[in-house]
Amino acid sequence: MIKAILIDDEKHCLITLEHLLKATGEVEILRVIQRSSEAEQAIRELQPDLVFIDIEMPELNGFEVLDRFESFSFKVVFTTAYDQYAIKALKMNALDYLLKPISAEDVELVLEKFKANRIGSGKNQISNVYKFSGDNIQDTIALSVQEGLIFVKLDEVLYIEGGGSYSTIVMKNNEQHIVSKNLSLFEEVLTDHPLFFRSGKSFLVNLRHIKQYIRGVGGEIVMSDGKNISISRGKKQEFLSLFHKV
Repeated sequence: MIKAILIDDEKHCLITLEHLLKATGEVEILRVIQRSSEAEQAIRELQPDLVFIDIEMPELNGFEVLDRFESFSFKVVFTTAYDQYAIKALKMNALDYLLKPISAEDVELVLEKFKANRIGSGKNQISNVYKFSGDNIQDTIALSVQEGLIFVKLDEVLYIEGGGSYSTIVMKNNEQHIVSKNLSLFEEVLTDHPLFFRSGKSFLVNLRHIKQYIRGVGGEIVMSDGKNISISRGKKQEFLSLFHKV
């Protein structure tokens, strides 16, 4: 059995989640906690496998509860109705979440991922999501690389090139960072960021670093480092409409 603790200030959310987890027949609920100030002690005493925790709570929010631990012997699943920017940050950092209202299918998927050990819960991951969920570091993105996390300014990224399950982030100082995330995930994370444009199947480009457009069926753009990138036919008009022509 998977041992779990549930933490949420909303009683009806706890009741729903407890019911869904018990219905799987795979989860033992060690404790249901409505006051986040009681969470730390319960986690330390009961040693759960999984901690389901809400983000927005009085007393201590979910990030503040987790910040009391130096490291995690448990996996974290956020249960949240939080804003979409934070959800993108959660995805980017390989942490899992259940978006309210929670369904049975959502719960089953999380448990399958847990059993396959695909839920990450590192201290740095939690810290990074917290930064992205506020308004203070939305011009920076953290890249998960083999050595840990690399923080880069978005306006210093020239373009992101996708190749299967990997992406290469090319910086204006000629540095390159290879990350085991596909390009579609970067596009989703950056969808509300005005700097980036998906030019076709393989590239997200920073519009501030485009030097030239060359006419063609779709056309090509030349980046500030001299890289030529094709624009797909379906993206051509969308791209051209972003600029004032004189």
